[in-house]
Amino acid sequence: VMAVTTMETFSIGDYVVFATMLAVSTIIGLYFAIRDRRKKNTEEYLLAGRSMNPIPVAFSLSVSFMSAVTVLGTPVEVYRFGTMYAWLILGMLIALIVTSEVYIPVFYNMGLTTVYEYLEKRFNRAVRLTATFLFMVQTILYGGVVIYAPSLALSSVTGFNLWASVVSTGAVCILYSCLGGLKGVIWTDALQAVVMLVGFISILIQGSIKLGGFSNAWNLSKMGGRIEFGNFDTDPRVRHSFWSMNVGSTITILGLYAVNQSQVQRYLSCRSTKDAKKAALLNWIGLLLLNGLAIMTGIVLYAYYKDCDPLTTGQVQNKDAQMQLLPAMVLEIFKDNPGMPGVFLSSVFSGSLSTVSTAITALASVTVHDFLKPIFPWSEKTYAYISMGLVIFYGLLLMLFAYLASKLGAILQAAISILGLLGGPLVGLFSIGILFPFVNSIGALCGVVVGIAMNVWVFVGSKSYPPPAKFANALPLSCAVSSNFVANSSQAMTTTAFGQLINTTTLSPVLAPTRPPVADLYAMSYQYYSAFGFCFVVVVGVIVSLATG
Repeated sequence: VMAVTTMETFSIGDYVVFATMLAVSTIIGLYFAIRDRRKKNTEEYLLAGRSMNPIPVAFSLSVSFMSAVTVLGTPVEVYRFGTMYAWLILGMLIALIVTSEVYIPVFYNMGLTTVYEYLEKRFNRAVRLTATFLFMVQTILYGGVVIYAPSLALSSVTGFNLWASVVSTGAVCILYSCLGGLKGVIWTDALQAVVMLVGFISILIQGSIKLGGFSNAWNLSKMGGRIEFGNFDTDPRVRHSFWSMNVGSTITILGLYAVNQSQVQRYLSCRSTKDAKKAALLNWIGLLLLNGLAIMTGIVLYAYYKDCDPLTTGQVQNKDAQMQLLPAMVLEIFKDNPGMPGVFLSSVFSGSLSTVSTAITALASVTVHDFLKPIFPWSEKTYAYISMGLVIFYGLLLMLFAYLASKLGAILQAAISILGLLGGPLVGLFSIGILFPFVNSIGALCGVVVGIAMNVWVFVGSKSYPPPAKFANALPLSCAVSSNFVANSSQAMTTTAFGQLINTTTLSPVLAPTRPPVADLYAMSYQYYSAFGFCFVVVVGVIVSLATG
């Protein structure tokens, strides 16, 4: 039985490795600040002068998608629910092909600075500002959780000071994003992608050695029911099936890659449409590597704890217990290798840094171009300095929301889940603009409002009538599961690769006899939320536009 008896902590060597990663990130920002000091304009600062090579942009796209929450959460997803999650990688490829062929050419060829400019040109200013506002609220709330959740998980397991990690993450992000602008952020992301890959590979190698080889870990996971790729059930209530992971998740990923300012800003920084499309498709290779390694790490994680699950024994506990599983294993397997847990620590925080720096540069960009420039005729140099100030402001704001996340806990996580439901309706809004020439601004606004309302309705309904356990496919854990654990696990938060915290609410042991027929709709897999909202935006947008001329 492999169980942690005494909790390991980080050594001085681990802190040195972590500090080195933070220092190099800062130096990259400083380098671009000095090199481009004479080019003071928003085009250079917020769009890297539209001069970026597609390879670093592809790296940046990959890691801004893979947050620290995902680095810690994806292996646990496999640990609890098995490998059906791997089909997401195919969903990503479909979404990125659609992004590169349908959305990127439109946005790039219009010479946009923010993606929401398109909505004003296509519809009107009200539609543009609605979408911008939704993006800003979603990004600020999520950014706080991305800083706080991994810091809490690591501090609980390792004794690494919680607020030291929150402040160091936020401060370094603000520093290199402010100094280097988007160019600094993209090159730092490229470094962080390498750190994340090294982190996963080192865990896989060491974990496999401890278990007698990866093939042995695979066999142990197979015996535990974790290896599954053949669930083709078309029932939309099944949490993870081939269809939910491809049809459902494709719309969610389009929400992140096709119409989200954080990613579109990177396409617009490329030298041509061709380079932007190349960056989007090369990014899939990065996602394949990172997600593939995270899923393999999940297989090793299950095999390592197969005899006694730390969640059951209470060895890791509190509301983020699932996030602590991987750090607990890493400290154990590397206890005789000082410095190696520091590599893992660096890879987790690389996920945080890349996501947060992406968020604050995107927020600065939409504030300048969607709110300030249309009103105030200031010079480009003035706006460049304002952009730097906004990067600092939004960085501090995200740190404030990290503090609020610590106080609000489950309330904020529920807010993030609801905000995650905005992705599909926003894809629908841009899609009806691009694909239906007759759709007007009244139809567009009505569509997006109805789409979001329907998504929120289903999400709230799923809290009142939790889906039956049989659809969750939660796999058995090896220790005798205590009644206390079962009672609490319906409230467990699980993490999706979309960087949303979704309340799984999957273990309702008894079906209430009064369950209304609409409860079957509420039981829909969370993977379909985006597609559900998307369909309403398109249908309502088309009908209202035809009715109003």
